[in-house]
Amino acid sequence: MPDQRNIEKSPEGVVILDYNDILTNVDVSDSIEEAFGAHSNCLGIILIKNLPKDYAEKRIRLLRLASVFAKLPEDIKNKTVHKESFYSCGWSCGKEVMGGKLDYLKGSYYANPKYDIPNATPKQKLEFPMYCHPNIWPKDALPEFEHAFKDLGCFIMDVAKLLARACDIFVSSRLPSAKQNYLEKIIVESHTTKARLLHYFPTQLKDDKATRDTRDSDEIEDSWCGWHVDHSSITGLTSAMYLNESDSTFPEVQCPDPSSGLYIKTKSKKTVKVSIPKDYLAFQLGEAMQLASGNNLLATPHMVKGISSNVKSEIPINVISRNTFAVFMEPPLDEMVGDITFADFAREVLQSHY
Repeated sequence: MPDQRNIEKSPEGVVILDYNDILTNVDVSDSIEEAFGAHSNCLGIILIKNLPKDYAEKRIRLLRLASVFAKLPEDIKNKTVHKESFYSCGWSCGKEVMGGKLDYLKGSYYANPKYDIPNATPKQKLEFPMYCHPNIWPKDALPEFEHAFKDLGCFIMDVAKLLARACDIFVSSRLPSAKQNYLEKIIVESHTTKARLLHYFPTQLKDDKATRDTRDSDEIEDSWCGWHVDHSSITGLTSAMYLNESDSTFPEVQCPDPSSGLYIKTKSKKTVKVSIPKDYLAFQLGEAMQLASGNNLLATPHMVKGISSNVKSEIPINVISRNTFAVFMEPPLDEMVGDITFADFAREVLQSHY
């Protein structure tokens, strides 16, 4: 177990690192082990504070644009839909299977924030369009969208590169046979990074109590995003933004339901609600990195609970949306993940969801 004395944590027990420490290569191995390690209470997530000041503006700009895009006419949004990539390029809504049903509770916009045209062989382009197809952008309908998406995505990747260096140092200390600078190289060199701008539609009120969805339950229900483990190496995640969609300026509002948000399940099956402060970034470990680390670092299941339709709010909950942004940093397609390539590993995951 790591030395707890110098490890900062949030009220929920999430490990917090200072951006300036990872920027200057301070040894944070104890914090990495406490956040991502193999012991039973690890949450598989870490928070980064004291980020460069321009982060706040980048976050607000893109997350507000998620609602702007979602409000566009269907025929405009449909121009960015790409079935051949398993809906992993451009707009996707009602295509992903959650809980055995097509998921219409949220919409997602997918793109590679670093490469508009990923470097890939003709065979890879044919077999793995989910990673190799060029980005699709709503250039005419929402021209500012592309820059905002890439700007925040690349910022998150830059922070992730610093965190990855610290993770690599820890893994090397536990697994001498591990590739040097493995995770950092993935973030710097891989062309498979995929970012996902998520728009969770407002909770719909229903008169018939018997027909209400699982968001009415007092139990922790996976009503906005089901329990899953990321198949990435590491995922960067912003704090969610809740917006009042009855106002055309989409002003930010407080979440009216304190039980709504991100939940994580530890190795010991304990479920913990995790809050990400607005000016922090969160990073979650993915299954690909767990395998590459020889299980010295562990990915944890997580889900998102929606706003209950029973909650009382000054602003009607059926006009409050939730937007967030995740960047999935993943190995090159030909990188081995366990006993198969990442390409085959990811294809199995995607085919199980679409």
